[in-house]
Amino acid sequence: MSSPRASWAVERLLPLPGHGPVLRNQTLSARDGVIEGIVPTTGENVQAGSLAMPAFANAHDHGRGLPTLSCGIPDGPLELWVSRLGVEPHTLSFLNTACAFARMAQSGIGAAVHCHNTQNGRTLLQEAQAVAKAAKAVGIRIAFAVPFAGENPFVYESSAPFRDIFDCPDQFPALSASRYRRSLQEGLDITDALAELESETFHVQYGPVGPQWTDRATLEAISARSASTGRRVHMHFFETRLQQEWADATFPEGIVNYFDRIGLLSPRLTLAHGVWLRPDEIELLTARGVLLSCNISSNMRLASGLPPISTIIDKNMKFGIGLDGMSLEDDDDILREARLLRGLMQTTQPGILGPGDSRISTPLCFNALMRTGRESITGPDNGGLLEEGRPADMVIVNTDRVLPYEIPDAILPELLLTRLTRRDVRTLVVNGNTIVDNGKCQTIPQEDMEKELHDIVQRALKQATASYADTVPWEEHIRRYYSDSLHTNGQ
Repeated sequence: MSSPRASWAVERLLPLPGHGPVLRNQTLSARDGVIEGIVPTTGENVQAGSLAMPAFANAHDHGRGLPTLSCGIPDGPLELWVSRLGVEPHTLSFLNTACAFARMAQSGIGAAVHCHNTQNGRTLLQEAQAVAKAAKAVGIRIAFAVPFAGENPFVYESSAPFRDIFDCPDQFPALSASRYRRSLQEGLDITDALAELESETFHVQYGPVGPQWTDRATLEAISARSASTGRRVHMHFFETRLQQEWADATFPEGIVNYFDRIGLLSPRLTLAHGVWLRPDEIELLTARGVLLSCNISSNMRLASGLPPISTIIDKNMKFGIGLDGMSLEDDDDILREARLLRGLMQTTQPGILGPGDSRISTPLCFNALMRTGRESITGPDNGGLLEEGRPADMVIVNTDRVLPYEIPDAILPELLLTRLTRRDVRTLVVNGNTIVDNGKCQTIPQEDMEKELHDIVQRALKQATASYADTVPWEEHIRRYYSDSLHTNGQ
């Protein structure tokens, strides 16, 4: 049965900012999730200051309705920060991710990759089903990356055991505590079970968490499954210098060459971060069509470094923009994230011959925000461009705050990239459905759910038997492990 026709009249429409002319006074109509038509309308029918463009894509995230800082976990180098997550309160997966997805929607994000942080290893399928329910309730497009892990829980361990650096290991029971590890087959079975919930707005991907946390048998099995099924793969990669050092010691042939040899490199693969990629590695990844998610705020907050964006651009590697659940102000403002990325372009290779030139940087950033980032979620689905016959995913912003005076249309994309923030987002449409209207999520009782989440977390923090202070002695041993280069010893 065909769905009712919906329409939106806007003062300005940019089919893809920075890539074509600005259309004035247009009515965009949609039916069955597809743009049915874009036609001129009279100025009296449009809301002053309204501007439509493709919905934004969050190419890498963790769906944190509860930001880590809010529960007392400070930022810091990734290897230390990860060890602090053990004091994070457990929350309901549905509630946590629904609040996160609604907050993304209010920022104009119509699609996101969700890399799930498992709270209970034995109940991953139930947690994943709750995330699928949250995605359906909110209504944005979500790709769920099923986590595959099990190796090196505390450090990037080599043949030198982490336990051996402790003077009094018995004081740290976590060292000898038994841990539940899902088998490869269990992970594959969970992926198949979750795939039964797939829809136009919910996709399932293989999510090997990172090579330092995943064994070779798992990587090779996922590569084979991806090739046979066409299912996408999403993985953290080279986020920190220590990860690069571990990989260099563990894979003498080069880890990117290893990925290529096992068939993992393909247009179905998205690598998140890529901060420590070398030029020859970027060249090979580009040749294989691999997509990169750049996560600038997260890399800054977790002291990881910044991706080699000039080389990425020079080699013509495809890249999107991800928040990683770590936006600068924990507000999921992906417009500011795009601005940070452009700032990186402007400063790392400055001058008239570099990508910082606005004629290069502005189109690249909008393309990453709306098209290539979306591909990491949906695959190549013809979206990310407002044209007849394409998916009806768009964001409508109000330009009154950022555009007080009339300027030439040619300057408009530059101004939008420089000034827009999430507070200017008024409407989000995904698959032809209005998710956000007048700046508020319409699909779930967001305020009530955020209050419920807040109350759960507040009670958990009051009853907690451990806090960040308890991780400090543990962190000193992690620092020692890496400062003694034990992560590269005896591979």
